[in-house]
Amino acid sequence: MAKKSRVDRIALAGGLIGMLTTNPRRAIESRVEEANSNGWRLHQILPHEERNLFVILLALIVLILTLGLYTFGGGYLLLFEKDE
Repeated sequence: MAKKSRVDRIALAGGLIGMLTTNPRRAIESRVEEANSNGWRLHQILPHEERNLFVILLALIVLILTLGLYTFGGGYLLLFEKDE
């Protein structure tokens, strides 16, 4: 039987605001529950970090400009599959 795949990205906030308000476990659980209700099955969770030098520098500049309060950060890639 053929399988269909899907990739979801969960983006997490960085900086002080991200440390206080972001709960990675809750974000992953809610996305998995939503996908399960639509027939998708979680296959794998991968950490997602930027490897692009421009994006890393931009995130650092945003962090400096906001005095450490906020920056966009890494996250997770969720790989889902379901039978066709």
